[in-house]
Amino acid sequence: MRKLLLIVAASLAIAQVMALAVAADEEGRFRRTTPRGSFGRDGPELLVGVPGGRAWGIESDLIPVAQDRSALRATIEVRDATVREAFVRVAWYDRASGRPRQFALSDATPVRAGETVTLEIALDPPPGAVAYRLRVLARLRAPDELSAAGAVSVRLSAPFGRPPTYPVTQLLP
Repeated sequence: MRKLLLIVAASLAIAQVMALAVAADEEGRFRRTTPRGSFGRDGPELLVGVPGGRAWGIESDLIPVAQDRSALRATIEVRDATVREAFVRVAWYDRASGRPRQFALSDATPVRAGETVTLEIALDPPPGAVAYRLRVLARLRAPDELSAAGAVSVRLSAPFGRPPTYPVTQLLP
């Protein structure tokens, strides 16, 4: 019986330590979309470098869709002249675990080389979406180029609630 109590106590302690570790990762987990790119962090900034060809960058783990209307802010700075454009893409999925299927995309306004722009990105899921991934992608000017390691800097806010929308009405006299 004493051994069982020790096992339960140890399990609870491990669970609390794991919960603290998860809570400390408020920025979310991101990974490169190609091994040829680069990814790093400088405090809250995500630093992205990409190869030529199609749009490459980083993507988050799956995030469950919020019950209420929400949005997030992204401040994107394109520091490298080889980058034609950088943007945030929201990829919508039909499941939150296993092997989900991406079925819709929402792209934010692209940011050009030399610009720093703060965007508010609505997280309005299409019907059937239960999860999404945030992607920070960039395209280069030439397909055979390689950007600098910190070519694109982005700061993403945590999702925040948006007020409900009301239908536009016109009151008659």
